[in-house]
Amino acid sequence: MRIGIVIGSVREGRLGASVGDWVAARARALDAGAEVEWEVLDLKDFDLPLMTDEDWAQAEDGPAEVHRWRDAVAACDGFVFITPEYNRNIPGAFKNAYDLLSRQWMDKTLAIVAYGGLGGVRANEAWRITTAAYNMHVVGDSVNLVRRTDFPGGELALTDHHDRSLAKVLHRLVELTRAVTPARAERAAVRG
Repeated sequence: MRIGIVIGSVREGRLGASVGDWVAARARALDAGAEVEWEVLDLKDFDLPLMTDEDWAQAEDGPAEVHRWRDAVAACDGFVFITPEYNRNIPGAFKNAYDLLSRQWMDKTLAIVAYGGLGGVRANEAWRITTAAYNMHVVGDSVNLVRRTDFPGGELALTDHHDRSLAKVLHRLVELTRAVTPARAERAAVRG
């Protein structure tokens, strides 16, 4: 089982990289069994173009960056979205990256780690609505980090509560992914 940890901010000075480091370290230390591989997918590393052609991901002559992103997402069975909240919603670059693909997200699992002024709750909820289009299975619990209290001086300041909350979310993601992966594989085979 492969789970992608998607860092969804590309801004300079972003907080997402430190959140991604924390999530990746805790995920890899999780007692989830040896069959779980955690892979960081940092949007900043993909340098994705703005979507101007909805068939780029499938077209053989599409941009190499989009194909690399497509292949990385397709290789995952589930995801942790690390999402900031910008202007009470999902960051534009992250939504663009999501919209560049379609079937690569279909029927996969998702956990959300959000951050922002109010803990990123509006981005969290927006992702739950957005991912329903591809029948993604979203863990009910999430981690919500409040910029003012959890990032004093711009640095991530974690407590045992944060670690426990994240562990709970990650365990549930692994359990959910184990449960839905066989049915997802069957549906994909039928769709061809």
